[in-house]
Amino acid sequence: MSRWKKIGACAFIAAWACCMGAGIVGHALRVGICGNTLSYFVVWDMFCGWSAWDQETHIIAEGSSGKYYEVKEPWGEFRPFGHRGRIQYDHTNHMLSRHVENILSHTDHERIDRVFIVQEVWPKQYNLPPKLYSEYFEQEQDKVSYFNLRAVCAANGQPVQSYQDWFARQRMASTFDNPRIRQQASSSTSMYNTFFNPRTQNESAIGLSTN
Repeated sequence: MSRWKKIGACAFIAAWACCMGAGIVGHALRVGICGNTLSYFVVWDMFCGWSAWDQETHIIAEGSSGKYYEVKEPWGEFRPFGHRGRIQYDHTNHMLSRHVENILSHTDHERIDRVFIVQEVWPKQYNLPPKLYSEYFEQEQDKVSYFNLRAVCAANGQPVQSYQDWFARQRMASTFDNPRIRQQASSSTSMYNTFFNPRTQNESAIGLSTN
């Protein structure tokens, strides 16, 4: 390796180490972690979006006769990774309307009045094989699922009614069940800043900072 290549490699390593060090210090002191895109590359958040819950979307159509049908591709489900269908990766349901319209428009069936989008949620620990599950958990592998209605659509896939997903509903329920949070919310304004110093708050005051 030539002299200039060594200098360039050392300079790159030094610059990388300085950036990472500045990111770690800034993140520890909560300085400069918001307001710029570059901070994303030096903040450890690789697993921040992971959840202990697994979910699956079920599409149920209601015919004019009152019968219910599972809306599924009769030509075969496309599974890009493993055993899960492609629609299961669309957790925000952005493409669900086109998915429902594509299946119903290319299949023979009675007149469809409504289409229900149902979210099934269960703990990911039940996805383990029985032998591996028994090594980590002492309780029986009895999978329990929670079902939540996400949306009601027309036959063309267009949403008619939409509801919160299971995770948002649980967060709201836990908030409403907390008397302290309910009291703070009732005595606070609709807009507030969550970055405040508790030491500056009056101990006798109730509510969040609006500064």
